[in-house]
Amino acid sequence: MSARSAAAFVSAGYSTVDRHSDRGILAYALDAAVDALDAAGIDRDEVDGYVGIAGSPNPGAGHVDGADHVTAYLVADALGLGRLGWASDVSGFAVGMAAGAAQAIAAGECRCVLGVRAVHHAPGARGAPAVSGDVVARGTDLYRLPFGAGPGGTRFAVRAQRYLELSGARREDLWHVVHAAREHARANPVAVFRDKELTRDAYLDAPLTVEPLGLYDCDMPVCGAGAFVMVSAEKARRSGRPAAYLRGWTNWTDSAAIFERSGVARRDIQVCQLYDGYSPMLYEWLERLGWCDPYTAWKFVADGHTAPGGALPVNTFGGALGEGRLHGMGHLREGIVQVLGTAGARQVPGVRNCLVQIGPYDRSALAVLSTEPGGDR
Repeated sequence: MSARSAAAFVSAGYSTVDRHSDRGILAYALDAAVDALDAAGIDRDEVDGYVGIAGSPNPGAGHVDGADHVTAYLVADALGLGRLGWASDVSGFAVGMAAGAAQAIAAGECRCVLGVRAVHHAPGARGAPAVSGDVVARGTDLYRLPFGAGPGGTRFAVRAQRYLELSGARREDLWHVVHAAREHARANPVAVFRDKELTRDAYLDAPLTVEPLGLYDCDMPVCGAGAFVMVSAEKARRSGRPAAYLRGWTNWTDSAAIFERSGVARRDIQVCQLYDGYSPMLYEWLERLGWCDPYTAWKFVADGHTAPGGALPVNTFGGALGEGRLHGMGHLREGIVQVLGTAGARQVPGVRNCLVQIGPYDRSALAVLSTEPGGDR
């Protein structure tokens, strides 16, 4: 059986999202997991599959289980998941979690998968360490750190500068991306910037991080978690409840194939969740996926098409720029609830298909979620 359209999300779960917290990362993970199970009406004894990501997106992370990430071992023990026929911690982003879970269900390895992604920004934690003579470069960092291109957005800034020069856009035009994120975040009760207005002047007055990117062009490190419950398409249909079918997925090397792979045309997508670790990333994906001609997406955003009520609402939960950096889990979680029709005050009317894209230009994965399973692909 093909894994595409073989599985469906039946719920998504939330934790709070906090700038800093004395609570540990496991507490956030369990909050989201329990919320997802409760929303699905599924007892933990029914869970026979688990997928997560054992790694931290924060520069300088210690990568210690229970400190800055959680593994399948830790979550299974803490929740008492005693009937796991399949469990995996994948690398990368949340679309990889979804694809792995769907493949496991299609292969008959399990029938009900709990997926959890948690991140943590401990009190006193800061961003990337400054590049200095004390930094030891290893692996591919040998080609970056000696030139000052360490963590913190340098490679994205270079790409953004090139975009501005070739498109005719100016740095102040990036404010429209951030402003739309803040507007969407107003309807998200867990967004860290839910009640934080950002004027154009305040945006432009903020310090630059790496030119042309400023402080508000970068997502906010936070403590939080998201979760989902996925079951077979057959089980989802039998339940009679709304479901978000995973119609297809692909990665950055063949991103435009997402429409063919999912069997959903671009014109049939009502809403998108596009990764916004840095604000200019939205321009690239709107163009790469065909919604805008090259070097014109900045005008599309400035005209309000991606904002609430726009022709193509993007990041309806506020994105990483409005909710906080959950390393793409917020994007997947939002895609699920939009298709399920359970997004509350931020629900886009008539959503049948949502495209989810997570990750920067060179490490990205995409998926389409739908109210209908489609054919066997």
